[in-house]
Amino acid sequence: MGSPLLLPDGFDRVGDDRFELFVRRDMRDWLLPVLRAAPGGWPGQTLERRRSGRGEVVIVRTDHHDCLIRPYRRGGLPAWVLRTLYFGRCPRPFTELVVTESLRRRGAPVVEVYGAAIQWVVPGCYRGWLASRLIAGAQTLWDWARQKREEKERSAVFGRVGRAIRALHDRNGRHPDLNLNNILIHGDRSSPQVCLIDFDRAQLDGMRPTELDLMRLERSARKLDAQRVYVTDSDLAVLRSAYTGAAC
Repeated sequence: MGSPLLLPDGFDRVGDDRFELFVRRDMRDWLLPVLRAAPGGWPGQTLERRRSGRGEVVIVRTDHHDCLIRPYRRGGLPAWVLRTLYFGRCPRPFTELVVTESLRRRGAPVVEVYGAAIQWVVPGCYRGWLASRLIAGAQTLWDWARQKREEKERSAVFGRVGRAIRALHDRNGRHPDLNLNNILIHGDRSSPQVCLIDFDRAQLDGMRPTELDLMRLERSARKLDAQRVYVTDSDLAVLRSAYTGAAC
């Protein structure tokens, strides 16, 4: 990581040393009550819940914004013991908010973040939540690729993905966990759009070589689709070619 992380302009910190909330100022009135209720799991509240990734996410709808709140959950073996507990003095939700919003302001194709909440269990140990824009009709690249697609459409989407990753790198962003499930495809079929998400392990102005992000994405494709049925070598070649040729 480069310089110390500072809360972006337009965001406020609310709370105390036990429960910290970081919220975009124009979202404050409606989002703060929802984030404050996060440690209790929103009992009795009529919020939409969906299964996603490692668990449940919560959808909050208002007249002007649709928001997704994602609890941080462990994966792999640590999940059996730690589940939602994390350790460190710089919490992941805060880091993800700062990095994602900084990249968005630089023009990178990343999700719009609205706020974060951190509950300190003891000093250095916390639970966390992140609130971001819900993109209507979006699919992960993995879900999108598993549907029957014409070659022309596949080429267009994988080309856009390559250019989106190049745009991220050109703005000094790095995504060590880049995979088929944190690349969103949305918009109509004639003009698909790409949005990158899940920046809790990302770097801003870091020294990580860009090639490692591309290799991580290709490993993800091999792991999810070992037989190359849904994400072919040709798809990845189109992505690489678009990445190399992009001037973002």
